[in-house]
Amino acid sequence: MGEDLKVSVVEQRGRLTVAALKGELDLTTAAEAYVGATALLGGHPDLILDLSGVTFCDSTGFNALLRLRRRVLEAGGWLALAAPPAQIGRLLTLTGIDVVFAVHGSVADAVAAYEDVGKRQ
Repeated sequence: MGEDLKVSVVEQRGRLTVAALKGELDLTTAAEAYVGATALLGGHPDLILDLSGVTFCDSTGFNALLRLRRRVLEAGGWLALAAPPAQIGRLLTLTGIDVVFAVHGSVADAVAAYEDVGKRQ
């Protein structure tokens, strides 16, 4: 528990926001990450989270991602995780969270998948 977490908007267009997480997603930052990400949903209910800058994620962080998913779905939106570092990607698989989320190797792959499902506006 050391590094702060930053949530920043990379791009917004139509219903879609691409946001990047940078730092540790853990007990001390998970609530902040959830609040920061849900604040992005107003007018942009579709969300791609770039996880490439996440250096650590514990169970509290994964819980925040699951809560965010529920919030996005309640808003009628779409959510994908992009570019998780190898260690976090393995944990997503081991915990079964990768079955619940659309997980993509890059932001570009996530945007392409988004466009394929016809969510463009």
